[in-house]
Amino acid sequence: MIIRIGPILVLSFLFAACEQESTTSWDMSLPWSIQEFHTTNAIRFAEEVYEATDGALYIRVFPGAVLGLKGPESLRALEEGIVDMAEMPAFQQVGSEPLLGIESLPYLVRNQDDLRLLFQVLRPKIEAIYASHGSKILYMVPWPNQNIYTRKPFETLAELAGVKIRTYDRNTSELMRRLGLVPIQMPSSDVVPALASGVVDAVMTSTTTGAAQRYWEFLDVINRTNHVWITNIMAVNLGSWNDLPEDVQMAIEEVAARLEPEFWEVSRRDDAAKLAILLENGMSERHPSDDLLNEMRQAARPMWDEFVLRVGPEAVELLDAYLNALEDTQ
Repeated sequence: MIIRIGPILVLSFLFAACEQESTTSWDMSLPWSIQEFHTTNAIRFAEEVYEATDGALYIRVFPGAVLGLKGPESLRALEEGIVDMAEMPAFQQVGSEPLLGIESLPYLVRNQDDLRLLFQVLRPKIEAIYASHGSKILYMVPWPNQNIYTRKPFETLAELAGVKIRTYDRNTSELMRRLGLVPIQMPSSDVVPALASGVVDAVMTSTTTGAAQRYWEFLDVINRTNHVWITNIMAVNLGSWNDLPEDVQMAIEEVAARLEPEFWEVSRRDDAAKLAILLENGMSERHPSDDLLNEMRQAARPMWDEFVLRVGPEAVELLDAYLNALEDTQ
């Protein structure tokens, strides 16, 4: 069962079992609210790990950044052992690991099939990066495709000139700057106060977050630009992991491997469900014209070359491997 304690939500079931000497307890930090599917996924994972390990591992789930950790701080917190587990978007770790920004290169990925191909190439490298920071990846799950939320519809980039927009990282900030907007980078948890105070006039994010944060109270239009893809990484501190018996580790890995494909499907379905909620609350959905999309893509394409120059030869190899694999599927 789920027990609420003030603003903190912790996963609690068979609570008495946690008092047994044979049970290990971990704390898991999530920046997402309880309404968002990544949190629901995490709760399910914790429950199934408890069952699969016969109660040997009990995971307390803390959503909504209640442990004081936002996405950009999560990898460092894992490395320092501040928490045992944390989920974070890969792109928010580019300050220490620039290569993790590859999936947020604008218009590199069109859909989940493309994203799977990208991770066939990229995942071993991502796992090595996390290991170098004292962490082990358990599963990775994408957000739905991304939108630009605005107060008014737009048909041309000229209509967006000077609009202050929330962005996530260096790549998306640079894209918006090239499109004529004024990017303001901030984590998801800061967006609603920024909208309420007028710090930003527009937001880029998924339908999942748009519905969870009730954007219809501030904005009117969902522009289905699908300009980047973002993937969350659930990871564990290697010290905590290595303290577990081998059979418990194997059980956890089996749960993660079984649930990850299901979580991807949850993401796909969530986009349609949350879009319906946004529309029911008065927002309108718009798809950019081909001319507008081509203009955005042309502005974005040089950013790939700049990313390669910034990250180095390894980025060239990974991008080439992905683009070749993509070409083979067409």
